[in-house]
Amino acid sequence: MTVTNHQSDEDDNLRAAARSLHQEWDSPNLWPAIDEALRKPVVPTRRWGWPQLAAAAALVLTIGGAGWMTWRALPAAGPAVDTADAQDRLLSDEAYAEVERSEAQYTRALDELSRVVAPKLEMPDSELLLSLRERLKTIDAAIEESRMQIDRNPFNAQLRRQLLYIYQEKRQTLEQIQEHDDTAL
Repeated sequence: MTVTNHQSDEDDNLRAAARSLHQEWDSPNLWPAIDEALRKPVVPTRRWGWPQLAAAAALVLTIGGAGWMTWRALPAAGPAVDTADAQDRLLSDEAYAEVERSEAQYTRALDELSRVVAPKLEMPDSELLLSLRERLKTIDAAIEESRMQIDRNPFNAQLRRQLLYIYQEKRQTLEQIQEHDDTAL
């Protein structure tokens, strides 16, 4: 309990000291002085001199000049890129047209070969011909799928090579049918 009494005494002494420090005084001019200070216009205390104005002008001219040079450089680079793209596109269009012509010729040749071997495909007796007929159906389905992918992305060289490979497989299969000996049964 002595500890609690000791703390209580110290607290009482501290309170008494704080009360003795409290002072009040009359200040009738305080609020009118604050009000008058708030009503006065604020005048900047620092004025711009010639050195500051010259530095600001130099900064504006530097930024403006850099912006103008950047803007001027952009249009010069733009048409060169567009011309290169147009030239590449022209070459791609020409290559695309050539591939389309070659593919059409190859397709016509395969159609003619298919017409020539059609009578042999009608012979149901040969297991080899049945197998080759099924192989042709699979190849035709692969050609159709490749054509659909190429229609979505006509400039894809990988798809074109894949289609060429499938056409070559069809040609080889049709040649096997053509070479098939009817009497070998």
